[in-house]
Amino acid sequence: MVSMQLSPEHPLLPARAIDLAAPLTDLDAARLALIASPDLNAIRAQAGVSQAQLYAAGLVPDPQLSLSVDRPDAAGLDNAMAAGLTFDLASLFTHADRVAGARNNVAKVRLDVAWSEWLALNQVRTLVRRILALERQVAVAGQAEAAAAELYELAERNMTLGDARLDDVTVYQIGYLDAQDRLLALKRQLTAARQELNAVIGIPPHMALALSSASQLHSLEALDVNALVSEAAHGRLDIRALQAGYAAQERGVRVATRNALPLPQLSFNRTRDTSAIWTGGVGIGAALPLWNRNRGEISMATATRAQLTAEYAARIHRARADIFAQVEDLRAIDAERRALAGEIPRLEESARVIAQATRESSLPLVTYETVRAALLAKQLSLLALEQAQSEGEVVLETSIGKLLWETP
Repeated sequence: MVSMQLSPEHPLLPARAIDLAAPLTDLDAARLALIASPDLNAIRAQAGVSQAQLYAAGLVPDPQLSLSVDRPDAAGLDNAMAAGLTFDLASLFTHADRVAGARNNVAKVRLDVAWSEWLALNQVRTLVRRILALERQVAVAGQAEAAAAELYELAERNMTLGDARLDDVTVYQIGYLDAQDRLLALKRQLTAARQELNAVIGIPPHMALALSSASQLHSLEALDVNALVSEAAHGRLDIRALQAGYAAQERGVRVATRNALPLPQLSFNRTRDTSAIWTGGVGIGAALPLWNRNRGEISMATATRAQLTAEYAARIHRARADIFAQVEDLRAIDAERRALAGEIPRLEESARVIAQATRESSLPLVTYETVRAALLAKQLSLLALEQAQSEGEVVLETSIGKLLWETP
C-alpha cells in the first residue's frame, strides 16, 4: 500500500501529494518537513497569536457602570442613590488605527513564518543534495579502498616470496591506510548528514529516507546579478515582513500621537438625594495634557519605527552582498569543475594504459599506484566541486527568495 501525504501550501512551494514509498526529490523532502517538523509547527502557532491580537484590537471597550447608595443619619430623610454610565470616547478615535496596525502585524507574522519555513525547506534541500553527493563519494572511495587493499596484499605476498622489499610494501600499506581513513571519514559525514536531515524534517533518527538522484547542475552565465538583487529586494518574504512591520508601527505612532490629545469620556448620571428628588445629567471628562502628554509612548513608538527603517536598510544591504558573493563563488566553482572534468578522462585513459603496462611488467607497480592515487584524488575533488555547486545553487535561491531552476 502506497502511503501518500499532502503537503501544506507555501507561498514559494505549492502543495503536492508526496509518495513516501518512492524516492524523494529535494523538493518533496522539503514538503515533508512542512508536514512533520515540530519546529515549524511551533513557529506557525505565532500566526494564531497575531490573529487573536487582531480580534482584540477590533473590540471596543465596555462601558463602565457605577452604583452608590448613601444612608442619611438624620430621621425623616430618604436614602440617596446614584447611578452612572461612562463611555471612553477616546478609544473610538484610535480604533481604526489599532485595527489597521493589528492587521499589518498579522501580515508580518505570516510572512515571518513563511520565511522561517523557506529557510528550513532549503536546509532540507541542501542536506538531500549533500547526502546524494556523499553517497557517490563513498562509492568511489570504497572502490579505491578495495583496490589499495588488494595492492597491499599482493605486495605482502611478493615480499614473502622475496620479490618485493619492505619499503615498497610500506608504501602500499600507507596508501591502503590513507584510502581507509578517507572512506571512514566520508561515511561519518554521510551519517551526520542523514541524522541532521531527519532532525530537520522531524522524523525518527533511525529512519532512512530513500532519496532520488540529485538535480542537474545549471549554467550560471545567464544570471543577471542586479536583476536577482532587485527580485530579492521586492519579493523576499522577510523583507516584505519588515515592510508590514513598518506599516504596523506607523499605525502605532498614530495611536500614540492621538492618545496625547485630551480626548473625552462621556458619562450619563441619574441620582436621588435625601429629599427624594431625582436628577439626571450628562458629564464629559478629559485628561489635561500638562506634564505627561503621552510623550513616553510617542517616543518609544517613533524610536521603534526608526529601528525598523534601519533594519530594513541593513537587510537589503546584506541581501545584495550575499547574492553578489554567492554568484561569484558559484561561477568560480563552476569554472574549476569544468576544467577538472575536462582533464579527468585523459587521466583515466593514462591510468588504463599504465595499468596494462604494469600487468605486462613493463612498468613497476609503484608507478601505477602513484597514478591511481592521483586519479582517485581528482575524482573525489570533482565530486566535491559538484557537491559545492549543487549546494551553492540552493544557497543562492535561499538568498533571492525564490526557485530559479527547479519546477515547483
